[in-house]
Amino acid sequence: MNPYKILILLLFTLTTLWGNLKLSIPSNTIIKNEPFIFVLEAFGDDIKFPNIDLINGNVVQEISSSISTNIINGQISKRVKKTYSFNPTKDFVLPSFEAVIDGKSYNTNEEKITLQKVLKTQSNLFDFTIKTDSNEFYIGENFILTMVFKYKKDSQLENLYLEKPKFENFWYKQLDESKNFEDGDYIVSEVKFLMFALKEGALNIEPIKINAQIMENNSYSIFSTTRNKSIYSNELTFNIKTLPQNIKLIGDFQIEAFVDKEKVKIGEAVSYKLKILGNGNIDDVKDIKLPINNVTIYENKPIIKSQIVNNQYVGEYEKVFSIIANKSFFIPAISLEYFDKNLKKVITKETKSFHIEVLNEELKKEVLLEKAVVQAPIETSNEQNTKEIIKVIEKTSLSDRIIFFVLGVITCLLIISLYFYVITLRRKKDEKDKPLLKKVKNAKTKDELIKLLAVYLRIDSRLDKFIFDLEKAQDFSSLKKEIINIVKELKL
Repeated sequence: MNPYKILILLLFTLTTLWGNLKLSIPSNTIIKNEPFIFVLEAFGDDIKFPNIDLINGNVVQEISSSISTNIINGQISKRVKKTYSFNPTKDFVLPSFEAVIDGKSYNTNEEKITLQKVLKTQSNLFDFTIKTDSNEFYIGENFILTMVFKYKKDSQLENLYLEKPKFENFWYKQLDESKNFEDGDYIVSEVKFLMFALKEGALNIEPIKINAQIMENNSYSIFSTTRNKSIYSNELTFNIKTLPQNIKLIGDFQIEAFVDKEKVKIGEAVSYKLKILGNGNIDDVKDIKLPINNVTIYENKPIIKSQIVNNQYVGEYEKVFSIIANKSFFIPAISLEYFDKNLKKVITKETKSFHIEVLNEELKKEVLLEKAVVQAPIETSNEQNTKEIIKVIEKTSLSDRIIFFVLGVITCLLIISLYFYVITLRRKKDEKDKPLLKKVKNAKTKDELIKLLAVYLRIDSRLDKFIFDLEKAQDFSSLKKEIINIVKELKL
């Protein structure tokens, strides 16, 4: 063969090798709910990968990417490797992917992928089981699901991780009752969930997955190796029944109502509180309205509190109304219907009813308009004028008259009491006057006054001056007034 032809063929072969697009998949059959992972690998200098966002309606994520360089016979080539992942929900066809490598298009083949139903993992080293007390429940009925995982002490299982369960069509809450204990040669772990179905019919809880690592000894090495292991539980199937008579609640409930007062004034609000207590799906209680006409109602949003007590879902519904009316009204009983799963029948409970009396404390006045027609003097024009006289007559009831009379008597008694109180105060004030002051006021002559004050010399210079002035005083009256003021001031 011509050596030039051999060289050209060799170059073509190398080009074909370098310009290559490769698809890698783990298998054409995967386990349901497991992620599907595939790899695209390209060789060349200039590589353009396809944009892969969706496959069969499922969002695709690129989880890793790597680039390496190869040198073959002095020729440099890149290798680009991209890994993708998505979660299929049904059988699908992996489409053909196109990449442009060194200006040339390359395509992968289509691959049909089948989802395999998950089966419980069988092993003599471990066991993973989920269970309930029954497989038949009503919508909204509480029940307990228990996960039990046990493994042998010498199984060399490590790094156990429970994936979050997918309880589709079920409400669930993990309970704080996880247990770990030993049972013979096994280590046992228990996890409990409180659950209730959200729809009727045949519902499934698919197998739940535990990820683990298993230590393996290599006879050719002193080092141990680990391999990942997916452990699946069994599947549960339920028959979920609808509640009779279109009832939405199931459990055991109490309903009660309260008012803060049963007699109010016009314009004053009555506070009405409604409470529902019990165990069951209390979140499904419909918003309650008050069927009262001719009143103004202000209502708060209901407050719903729930918690898990003794493996039961218990809660409280509370709603407050403010009611204002101009006349007396009636608050009817509010009823609550629920299905008692123990008695297997519909139970109806209701609140008390209330009659609210609206009191009018204002005077009941009736304004009567009487029209009186009076003829005016006759004018020369022979025209007659009339005047309408409107008389306003206030009528009061007998009870109002009695109230007025009593109020009048009380007012008079208060006035009389106040008069005698003032007289008494004045008398007490006079009694409190000092004896000297009385004697000074009663003194008729300056000599009498000098004798009274002589014993108080040297107490105050002003008083001393007035005492000496008395001996030669011409105006006794004015000087006596000044002395009285000094005595009061000095409190003698």
